[in-house]
Amino acid sequence: MYFRMLRQPKPDWSGIATGCSLPHDNPRRDFMHTIERQREQLAMAGIENVPAPNFDWVKASIEKFQLPAKFVLLVPGGSAGRPAKRWPTAHYIDLAKKLAAKGCTPALIGTGEEAERNAEIAKACPDAIDLTNKTSLPEIAALARAAAGAIGNDNGPMHLIAAAGCPSLVVYSSTSDPALCAQRGPAVTILRRDNLADLDPGEVEAAIRLR
Repeated sequence: MYFRMLRQPKPDWSGIATGCSLPHDNPRRDFMHTIERQREQLAMAGIENVPAPNFDWVKASIEKFQLPAKFVLLVPGGSAGRPAKRWPTAHYIDLAKKLAAKGCTPALIGTGEEAERNAEIAKACPDAIDLTNKTSLPEIAALARAAAGAIGNDNGPMHLIAAAGCPSLVVYSSTSDPALCAQRGPAVTILRRDNLADLDPGEVEAAIRLR
């Protein structure tokens, strides 16, 4: 439509738009994980060599955070419009205390409205380090490479952390389907409950594979 409005020749177009020259012709595309869906779409357009995401090129110094040798990233944030995707703050507090007792320093990351929640966790667990609003995306990738592991809700930072190679555990409620959108990486564990309040911190602690 935009090209017609600008009176420009219609380009080659890959996707599901009506009339596109390189259609993703699979009626069940909406039932595929987004990575497989996009990989198949590219294959149908003649691009077959699609490697997994690699963030080795993302470089950043994390020395300014003065983290101990063994720390675990906690990512309690999530979409403001979908609160059911958030594991309860009280559960994160319990988990943070369990990790600290094992010698793993919890490091909280997030932005914006997540500051209040993260501050509450840090206050209840004095061993935790609150990095809210202090990390850039390259720094999150660097933190992921250095961390013993990461635990969080289904959110954007957890996709980056998992893809960067950090052992990651992600909690899912019934409001999103990991079969379609789960984080991908070399060591990802998914725990799902219809209501995340029913997911016990002890089960999360037992399931995370720290390095």
